[in-house]
Amino acid sequence: MSAIAHDLVIRAATIVDGSGRPSFAGDVAVDGGRIVAVGSGAARGRVEIDGRDQVLAPGWIDTHTHLDANQFWDPDLSPCGSYGATTVVMSNCGYALAPYVDEAGRNYVVEALVAVEQVARDAIDAAVPFDWSDLASYVARLDALPTSLNRASLVGHLPVRTMVMGPAAARERRATPAEIASMADVVAEGLRLGAFGFSTDQVTGNIGPAGSSLPGQVCADDELLAIAGILGRGPGPGLFTMAPRALLLDREARVADLAWHERLAWRSGRPVVVGPIFDTFEDPGIGHDLLDLMGATADRGGAVIGQVSPRPFELWTRLDAPGVLVRYLPSLRAAQKAGGADGVRALAADPIGLERLRDEGAAMAPSLVFSGQWEHVHVRLSPTHPELRDQDVASIAATTGEAPTDVILRIATDDGFETQFSTAMRNPDDRRLGELVAHPAAQLGGSDAGAHTQSNTDSCYAVWTLQHWVRDRQVLGLERAVAKLTGEQADLLGLTDRGRITVGLAADLVLFDPDQIGVGDVRFVADQPAGGSRLLAEAQGITATIVAGEIVVREGEATGARPGRLLRAG
Repeated sequence: MSAIAHDLVIRAATIVDGSGRPSFAGDVAVDGGRIVAVGSGAARGRVEIDGRDQVLAPGWIDTHTHLDANQFWDPDLSPCGSYGATTVVMSNCGYALAPYVDEAGRNYVVEALVAVEQVARDAIDAAVPFDWSDLASYVARLDALPTSLNRASLVGHLPVRTMVMGPAAARERRATPAEIASMADVVAEGLRLGAFGFSTDQVTGNIGPAGSSLPGQVCADDELLAIAGILGRGPGPGLFTMAPRALLLDREARVADLAWHERLAWRSGRPVVVGPIFDTFEDPGIGHDLLDLMGATADRGGAVIGQVSPRPFELWTRLDAPGVLVRYLPSLRAAQKAGGADGVRALAADPIGLERLRDEGAAMAPSLVFSGQWEHVHVRLSPTHPELRDQDVASIAATTGEAPTDVILRIATDDGFETQFSTAMRNPDDRRLGELVAHPAAQLGGSDAGAHTQSNTDSCYAVWTLQHWVRDRQVLGLERAVAKLTGEQADLLGLTDRGRITVGLAADLVLFDPDQIGVGDVRFVADQPAGGSRLLAEAQGITATIVAGEIVVREGEATGARPGRLLRAG
């Protein structure tokens, strides 16, 4: 028997290398965390994995997460690793945990993350040490933090503005020239420390702590143009990433906003990443039209890249909590506000109240965040009616002969109010969403891992892409989908040492069954600090997630390995 030659060998897999080229059969050998052989007949490995009938791909690069707080209490950065992600990008939309100069500034940074991204405040208070203040001490802290996955970060607008101006001024007024210069200096320091760019949230309609405005909403254009100039002079890719101000507005505003994004790209000479780009129920085709316009910006020297989530843009809600659906029905909202689950039970037992609720359900009107149509309300989780999972309420009502409001009350009370209903905010049509996913100008992303933990499971976007858009709908070929999830993401981030299966690159890999990969059961898991819970969608068909040659997830279970590191741009 031949001597052991390699740390790890994945043998006889179908290799999809992240380049978009056709797949091929072969072995991949790993030593010292790097790929050392790709082909057939690899020598023995200390650890060997049988890859027959499975696909070996580069690990997914998840470019849009909010795991900044989670990394301190969850070194596995779950569930991203179970989905096959090997690198996550944090500090999106301007929300980050550094820098700050005093307790008031730190509290505002946290409260903004809680208000907009709905990260649990109790968990942050219980588990995040805040033993840093400036960017240098924060990066040093992250360097020393053991995690299973690699992490990359952006400089967040909100803490930078708060550090320079103080929390009150940061959310209330424009910056002075001197303050803008100070902010630019902080961003430049972040780039020198390895940040991959800068992020902000300009969305009209987003609400900050206690109903306040957000820094990206009150700042003047010259502030962000000055920061764009710094991005163009710094090391690394210098990405300007943003949730755009016209995100929830009409076609005219969204198209006009594109000129602003292109202006930022001209100033920096680097890409501006805008997202999410979506279709809407009131203006079918607007998402595709925006991507067409963005695709033409690179030819003019100001590349604007549209980030597309491959999943419907929706939020989940229970009937005993103040979610979108509850707020749409005045009688239900009043009952929930008055008594939570008991108040809703009382409404369900009141014939007069039920009739009033039926009338409200029949009269729902569209808004910025919901179509007002019952076919866009789905049952996503029901302990006592699992057969209704993913069915829309209009179809259920048509089958049972009930009013839609009677349907949701019946299911919720049967479930003891554990039912999760979703309301489609954007991308309500599967066919048109497929056109966005396949668009050559689209960057797949929008995971939001770590955020909206009571109402969103989009962190499974990569396995959903392979299940729905590759296997079920055949909108993307396997090689194209893998390239969109890996090699193209690495190119955007300037990660020349990963994102493809090539000799010499980091051995960040995912092995999966192409016939089984996808999203399994969705459930609440009580695994958060301070007794909190979160929604998790289980992955199916992932055999192993490998980071730097170490198996970090095997058959859905974390191994406890911590080979991940903080990646530096430049």
